[in-house]
Amino acid sequence: MARREEIKELYYIRAIAAIGILIIHASGGFAVYSQYGSKAMYLGIFLNQFFRFGSPIFMMVSGLVLFYNYRSKDEFDTKRFYKKKVKFILVPYIIWSVIYFLHTSYINEIPITGRRLIGLGRGILLGESFSHLYFIFLIFQFYIVLPLLIKYLAKPMKERPFMVFSLSFLFQCIVLIYGYYLKNPNATGIIGIFNLYYWKTLFSWCFYFIAGGLIGIHYNETVNYIEENISKIFLGYIIVTGLYIGQVYINIWVNDGRHFYDRFGSIRPQTMIYAIFSMLVLIWLTRKMVGKYNRLRNFGTYSFGVYFSHPLVLEILKRNLMGYLPNHIGFSRLSSIAIICGLGLVLTFIFVLLIGTSENRWILIGKVPKYKFGKLRKEEYV
Repeated sequence: MARREEIKELYYIRAIAAIGILIIHASGGFAVYSQYGSKAMYLGIFLNQFFRFGSPIFMMVSGLVLFYNYRSKDEFDTKRFYKKKVKFILVPYIIWSVIYFLHTSYINEIPITGRRLIGLGRGILLGESFSHLYFIFLIFQFYIVLPLLIKYLAKPMKERPFMVFSLSFLFQCIVLIYGYYLKNPNATGIIGIFNLYYWKTLFSWCFYFIAGGLIGIHYNETVNYIEENISKIFLGYIIVTGLYIGQVYINIWVNDGRHFYDRFGSIRPQTMIYAIFSMLVLIWLTRKMVGKYNRLRNFGTYSFGVYFSHPLVLEILKRNLMGYLPNHIGFSRLSSIAIICGLGLVLTFIFVLLIGTSENRWILIGKVPKYKFGKLRKEEYV
């Protein structure tokens, strides 16, 4: 089978999504802990909400790439696929889980006991070793069911894309509305287990994966539609973004505080519409970037490493800056947001590129080209 043409704009989409996820984590403290009513609070909330498309976009890109390359069982080499995913995703995930476990133990001065090691095992199994690692636990669920999706869903996705899009949207919408508005926090048994974990299962993310897959199968048609209707799409994006972020500010104003801010994470029904409009705009925007902005492209190339390492870099950065410069760096200072976000991006990128110069880089950042400062050599893969 001839290899399909590379979608070069995906490097830039990954880069923007990775930047978004980093800024969410960098701005969270400013959104929650800054002085109420301060400029730092309002900017922190804006950044923290605006970039909520990050994780859904990554999930859509995953579905897009897989269904772009595998459209039938004949194109899917099961053994080769799972061997690559175990080596280049699962192994780095386990290593980073251990790194975060050791870091947390050191920072909080918690002794490493047998019981804690059992907890580490559970953390690895469920993506709980650090807050962002749930995504690997989640994406592997889709890898597991991918052969079934290709066998039973690829054909309807080709022939009846609107029906598949609508049904997956409706299904995930029902799950998220239940989890966001209707679930009983005191439920037990299977319902209790579902209530506890639904947010990091394929039930709450299937729409993003399937929507990405539909884009991948019908990529040229999707691009043509976007180009022909970008004015309407962009208007819709502006309206949806205003409503998405505005809901948070209204809630803060109505409740006279940030008492319910933890309800405005990425796992909420409204994010589905926001993410779809964001994806369409990003495809249009990044197609104009291809061949330019090489640093941004490189950021996308190494986005897997950025994803794994950025919370560690941010935590060390915040501890040192706020610990040694408390009179200059703080959650209520507007300038501190720029410093934390800017330095977080730069230091994380440099850290990942340094790992990228190693022959064994795949152990920490997956299958990426070897990096040489001043030149990215695409041909040198692991």
